[in-house]
Amino acid sequence: MSGLYTSAVNGSGKLNLEHLNVNSDPVLSKLANEATNFKVSEPDSGHQQSKHPFVYTGKELLAHAVQEIPTLIKPIFPQRGLIALAGSSDTGKSTLLRQLAIAVSCKETHFLNFPIQARYSSAIYVSTEDDELAINFLLRKQNQGKGYSPEQYQGLRFIFDTEDILDKLGKELAANPADLVIIDAFSDLFVGSLNQTNEVRSFLNRYKLLSDKYDCLIVFLHHTGKRTDTGTPSKHNLLGSQGFEAKMRLVVELRTDPEREEIRHFCLVKGNYLPQAYKNQSYELHFDANMIFTNTGERTGFEALKRVEENPKESARTDKMLQVITLLNQGKKYDEIALEVGIAKGTISKWLKKFPVSMFPNP
Repeated sequence: MSGLYTSAVNGSGKLNLEHLNVNSDPVLSKLANEATNFKVSEPDSGHQQSKHPFVYTGKELLAHAVQEIPTLIKPIFPQRGLIALAGSSDTGKSTLLRQLAIAVSCKETHFLNFPIQARYSSAIYVSTEDDELAINFLLRKQNQGKGYSPEQYQGLRFIFDTEDILDKLGKELAANPADLVIIDAFSDLFVGSLNQTNEVRSFLNRYKLLSDKYDCLIVFLHHTGKRTDTGTPSKHNLLGSQGFEAKMRLVVELRTDPEREEIRHFCLVKGNYLPQAYKNQSYELHFDANMIFTNTGERTGFEALKRVEENPKESARTDKMLQVITLLNQGKKYDEIALEVGIAKGTISKWLKKFPVSMFPNP
């Protein structure tokens, strides 16, 4: 066909079909009827051609001269897109996100020592877990550490009725733009299987379109998997399929310090545009009595945040050894101790040989 096509095009760029016996071939006959007025386009050396409005050329994109990714919280939180804050229960995830919403809407200059670059000084908080009464109490509690007047909270909006939430958010953002939308929590709004990547991505795509349309950042509160806090902080600790993490431009894992209950670790475990230096150490946060987080200025390597799980069998063995020590110190004999602790008399002798003699008095 390529040879026929070449020979059929005349110098003017129009198809010349006179020399082809098109009537003998129904396919050629159909093509001939459709192509009678067809004109081969001349190559455009400038590559300027009509395009759909949803298509952007590289030339158009480069004309914007963007020198850095626009951010809401510089340099960690982008100005728009989807990000997530995850962690196990009782780490203060909701509290931290309310503090973020307060900082943005009350025109604070920094959040956890990172500069805020808000355009509207407005945030929308979608709450699925706490109702109006709970939020009233929690806001008052946090405001004890802030001291703002009620008027200063005008830019902070809450939505508790989550039916048709995307429609509600669209209407609210169209009427009053916001820098930030917080979804607390993702698992309460998502209907489907968390382990089905296609279902998760389809759900999140709708929020991505909302973010793009209204040029705002959407933050999802999510949970980490069971017992994941015994290992190092990681984007792979999030509950469910990899589809959730993959759609996020940034993921933060909030973790309680293994030894200090008032310390939390703000761990940037994924950041598409962040240097690695931000993503291999936590930012230590102090959590005070007014439920306010403060950046201490200290950082901790992720490896140091592992929790050493005690083996239940070893724990029971240690308890029995301590019992033996106590009873020996009371002057009891081996056979008495064996009977009381529930071990063989020979076990006591083995422990004496294995561990320092100073641990055990003479029988």
